[in-house]
Amino acid sequence: IDPIGFGLENFNAAGKWRTEDRFQAVDANGKPNPKLLKTWTIDPAAAFHKGPAFNDYFELRDLIAAKPERFARGFSEALIQYALGRPFAFTDEDLAADIVQSAQQNSFVLRNFVQTLVASKAFHLK
Repeated sequence: IDPIGFGLENFNAAGKWRTEDRFQAVDANGKPNPKLLKTWTIDPAAAFHKGPAFNDYFELRDLIAAKPERFARGFSEALIQYALGRPFAFTDEDLAADIVQSAQQNSFVLRNFVQTLVASKAFHLK
C-alpha cells in the first residue's frame, strides 16, 4: 500500500477535508440499511519505505517540501509518462534532468515543468 496515500486520506474524492469515513450498506432493494452504517476515525499516519514516519498530512507535506529536488524529479517522471503516453524509461533520463534543472532555476514553478516538456524533442515526436 502506498504510504503517501495514507497521509492524504483526510481528503475525500472532491478534496474536502474529513476526519472520519463511513460506509453505508444497502439492502437487496438498494435502499440504505441504517443498521449497516459503519463510521471510523481516519488514521493518516504512515512511513516512507526506508524513510521517515509521519502522523498526518501536515507532517507529510513538510517532509516532501524539505526535499524539493527529489519531488521535482518524481513529478517530472510522472509528467513525462503522462504526456508521452508510455512508461518512463531510461531513454527519458536526460529529459527529466532538463525539466528539473529548468524548474529549479525558477523556484520550481509548475509552468516551467510543462514548458520544458512541451518544448522537448520527445514531446514533438510523440
